[in-house]
Amino acid sequence: MDEVVESTSWFRFESVAYAIVFSFVIILWCHYKWNRKDINRFAAKLQGPPSYPIIGSGLEFLGTPQQVLENLIKLGDDFGPEPFKLWMGTSFGVVIIKPEDSQIVLNSAKALQKSSFYKFFKNLIGEGLLSAPVDKWRVHRRLISPVFNANLLNQFLPVFHQKNEVLIKNLSKEVDKIRPFNLISYIAPTTLDTICENMMGYNLDTQLNDKSEFFATILKASELDAMRIYKPWLYPDIIFTFYRKLKGLQNIYKTLDKLPNKVIKEKKEAYAQRKITNKTNSFDNSTDKGEKKPSKGFLDTLLELNEIGVNLTDIELRDEVVTMMSAGSDSSAITMCFCLLLLAIHPDIQDKVYDEIYDIMGDGDEKITIEDTNKLVYLEQVLKETLRLFPIAPMFLRKLQDEVKIVSCTEVLPKGTTCILAPLYTHHISELYPNPWSFNPENFNPENVKKRHKYSFIPFSSGPRNCLGSKYAMLSMKILISTFLQNFSVHTDTKLSDIKLKVDLLLRSVNGYPVTIRRRDRRPTYKRNQKVS
Repeated sequence: MDEVVESTSWFRFESVAYAIVFSFVIILWCHYKWNRKDINRFAAKLQGPPSYPIIGSGLEFLGTPQQVLENLIKLGDDFGPEPFKLWMGTSFGVVIIKPEDSQIVLNSAKALQKSSFYKFFKNLIGEGLLSAPVDKWRVHRRLISPVFNANLLNQFLPVFHQKNEVLIKNLSKEVDKIRPFNLISYIAPTTLDTICENMMGYNLDTQLNDKSEFFATILKASELDAMRIYKPWLYPDIIFTFYRKLKGLQNIYKTLDKLPNKVIKEKKEAYAQRKITNKTNSFDNSTDKGEKKPSKGFLDTLLELNEIGVNLTDIELRDEVVTMMSAGSDSSAITMCFCLLLLAIHPDIQDKVYDEIYDIMGDGDEKITIEDTNKLVYLEQVLKETLRLFPIAPMFLRKLQDEVKIVSCTEVLPKGTTCILAPLYTHHISELYPNPWSFNPENFNPENVKKRHKYSFIPFSSGPRNCLGSKYAMLSMKILISTFLQNFSVHTDTKLSDIKLKVDLLLRSVNGYPVTIRRRDRRPTYKRNQKVS
């Protein structure tokens, strides 16, 4: 009898427990739906791909990075250029394509926060300027901005020249070879060496020592982290950790951190030693009156700021350094490889670029100056057209901290919406750029630029959170491309339609950048053409 009573009591307790748990789940669900009522109501009015519980529109992004990119382009074709919805797991996103809408969002104080999806890149770039929360970004932006002033850009020139000389020497072994080589294997070490010495004051010498581990690791880590954005089943850290072990990539982030940590450690030691030396050899500053001291580099500035109480942690230093080394060098390298490949595909445009370089630099070995780069107007058009056709950052994600009204929607975008600003789509609106998937530098002649909305071209983002290094990037690309073309002509059997794209943190070519090169006959092509005719 006692056993029956005990069993009945346990049954009642179990039933009550189940009822409480069930009720709690229902309450949570109702609370969740209530908090998202504005988003759900707004989402119901927008077009977009099908979505399902938990995974959202995740089925649209099955396959390889190339297939994912192809699906993204198709979504733009199917639903753009009007805003359309894209559920990323349970997060609601609105894809913003029209320039007038992008301008509003990118300049709104309510849209400064990067999307929570950037946390997936935390293992790669931490919380540097690219991905930092607004409060941290404001502080770090203010600290780092002075590094990119015009005076410092001028001081970078000797390093640009030195590293490009090594590049030309290394490329010489490829001259007149029949078999194509991949441009990235030469350009990437050059941009890494350049940014390390200019920004970190650190002579890495990757070009001479063939240390390619950093770039190989960056590529793998970028693909791995980007995959989480469009594969909701990898959102939980425990599943992602298991997936990395399954793929043999469990130590990838430790490998990635080796170089930045080494740079920081050695620079800290050098900085400390320099302080001791300066104290020992201190003298009357009156002898330096009127002399302009050289501007400090990026890492030296951060270390000096720490001395006066800013107190950046080792993790924060690492985050800014790895952001500079990866996003800064990798983005420029990829863009220049695309540019040179496009010039190889279009020899007539390559000739026109070379003629401009010849007119400015002649056939001598003079070093290019800042003034010279300002005169390379057509080369700048070519670089901008490259960035239009293949925007290095195909999408930016911002999370709205409050409602925002854009031109193309009758209702406001609800608080909590992830705005997906998409240069990948904006740069290919046919009304703005006729034949948008063709390569035409005339898209950026002054007359055509005047016809378009300012935000029709946003390769470096725009507004308060734009890319701080955009001027550095354009300067470095002009100098390298012009130096390259002064010495070599570039050729390829690849057609524009052969270029297949994939996306991770950046937009890349699936099959690399295959070209051959020949030693440049340093005469203007138009004179050679006249002679032939």
